[in-house]
Amino acid sequence: MNSTLKNFIPQKEVYRIRVSKIVDRLMRDSEVFQEELDQGDLVELLTNEMRKFSLEEFLLIDDDDLSRRIGRMIALDMLSKLSEDFTHEQKRIFDEAVGG
Repeated sequence: MNSTLKNFIPQKEVYRIRVSKIVDRLMRDSEVFQEELDQGDLVELLTNEMRKFSLEEFLLIDDDDLSRRIGRMIALDMLSKLSEDFTHEQKRIFDEAVGG
């Protein structure tokens, strides 16, 4: 993002705009994401996570890296929601399979 533009857009909006653009693309490219996720809630959650970075740090993350990070965060969120419905036995089997 152009540093001159940064001065005209409120700081909190810089995060939201950039995250929203990536989430839009990821949602468009994934039918599973479209079916399982609320895009507005997801943008809000991810924007809040990205605000842990200073604005300067956030803007230094290149788009490909940020897309990978956001994609992994979405996948992890979906996985955690999926496992909420598991029985104790299913959780044990899953943990064994993932653990090795």
